[in-house]
Order: sequence, then C-alpha cells, then structure tokens
Amino acid sequence: MQKKMYTLFGLLAIFSMVAVAPSAFAEHGEGGMAATVTNAPGSATPGCEDTDDCFIPSTVVIALGGTVTWENTDNAAHTATSGTPTDGPDGVFDSSLMMVNGSFAKTFDSAGTYPYFCMVHPWMQGTVIVEAEDDHGDDHAEEMGHSEEMGHSEEMGHDDTEKMGHGDDHGGIEDLSDQFTASVTSGVIHHIGANSDDDTLLVHLFDATDDGELKITLNKDIITPFDDGSYFVLVDNEEVDFEQMGNTVHVEYWAGAERIEIVGSHVVPEFGTIAMIILAVAIVSIIAITAKTRISLIPKL
Repeated sequence: MQKKMYTLFGLLAIFSMVAVAPSAFAEHGEGGMAATVTNAPGSATPGCEDTDDCFIPSTVVIALGGTVTWENTDNAAHTATSGTPTDGPDGVFDSSLMMVNGSFAKTFDSAGTYPYFCMVHPWMQGTVIVEAEDDHGDDHAEEMGHSEEMGHSEEMGHDDTEKMGHGDDHGGIEDLSDQFTASVTSGVIHHIGANSDDDTLLVHLFDATDDGELKITLNKDIITPFDDGSYFVLVDNEEVDFEQMGNTVHVEYWAGAERIEIVGSHVVPEFGTIAMIILAVAIVSIIAITAKTRISLIPKL
C-alpha cells in the first residue's frame, strides 16, 4: 500500500512538472525564423517578475536571421529595450514607447543572447537567444536564403510586388535598414532604401492593419535635410504633416499604408552607382598612366 502511495505521488509530481514546463522553458519561434512576445496582463504592476512571466514567453529562441515581434496586449504602454535594468540600454534595439495594441519587430543578424527589459517597468525582463545557422541544419539555411532574397515572401503568402503594392520601386535599391534607428506601432518595416534620383528615403511597410506612427532617426550621411534643417514627407504619395525633433522624425500613417517617403536636399547614390563611378575613374587613370609610360619609353630620334 505504501509503495502504491509513493508511486501515486511520483506521478502527480511528474504531471505538475509537465504542466508548469511550457511557461518556464524557452519557446522556439515558428520554424525557427519568427517568434511573437506579448506583455502579461497587469505586468505594469510589480509581481510578474516572481514567476518570470512579465513577457510571454520570457525567453524565445530563433534562428540566425529570424524576427521577433513584440505585441503590447496589456492595458498600459511598454517598451522592449535591449540591455538590463542594472546596466541600462545597450543600443542593440529599442521599440520606444509601444502604446496599447502597438507592436515592434526586430530581425537578428548576429548569433548570441540578447537580454531586454521594459524601461517604463524595469522589473519586466526577457531574453532572445539567436542560434547560429549550423545549429539548425540545412533546412533552416535554405529558409534563411529564401527570406534574404525574397524579403520573407513565403511567410507573407504572396510575392513582394503583390504585398507591397508598388511593383519594383525598391528593386535594385540597397537595403539600408541597418543604417537607421526606426520603429513602428503598426505593422513592420519591410525595407528602407535610398533613391538618389529624387533625393528620397523610402520606408516600406508591411501588414499595417491599424493606424500607426513611424519613428526614425535619420542618418545625415545618407539623407541631407533642406537648408532650414527640415524634410518633406509623403505617405502613399500623399503629403502629410509630421513632427521633427533634430534628426528624429515622427510620421503618423493610416491603416493599410505601405510606403513612407522622406525627401531631403540630397540622398547618397546606391552603392552600385558609387562602385561604377569609382571603377570608371580607375580605368581612365590606368589608361592615362599606361599611355604616358609608353610615350616615355619610345626612344627619341
């Protein structure tokens, strides 16, 4: 009888461990390339840190090149800021203030462990673990190759031209997303490109199902403001009012918006154009030096 009681208690203990395990262990993103994190209801009040579930899940594991999306489903504003409450932000990513139902997405291009916290409620902490490509095998490598070449077209369910609604507007334009600090409260930033033909910085949005706001800190090495320090902004080819504080621009957009254009006095050309100019100058220089050398070698009569 006593042995049966021990067996029963053992089974109950195992059942309890299994029931608790999903919230305690790291959650892998779908297919290793995407994961979603939400704020625990009521996490704006201390207490969720006791069970490590202020962010749900508190730890996510994704493949190199994968994207994590934070969705604020709580009834208070939050941030997702890389770093720790003790040491402060480390600059890897920052959602800025996400209002209720707002969201923020970050694509991780370097393997490693990324702790983060809410700057408004510093007891809220979480972790993103990015695994190297070798940890996932050839299948994930193939998925990553497709996502880089096609802009995650398989995850969207359509190709980019259908989803973005502007054909080849960014075809051939170098993706400069890593040159700017940018966040949106609705949808995700699909692509940032510079068009030197009309001195425009193009921010392409995807899945903006609600009205939202773009916050972007501009890089003056890429886009130069007008003489008065200002810019000109269009949303889906329609001029809009915006707020500018130094190099940071806040642009409100409507649900379904797909393209935000920031116009300045000058935008650097694409890398390909610069490379062609440098190559042409180098060729001309080589021809000139070669011709001069040949003339100097011809004996005088």
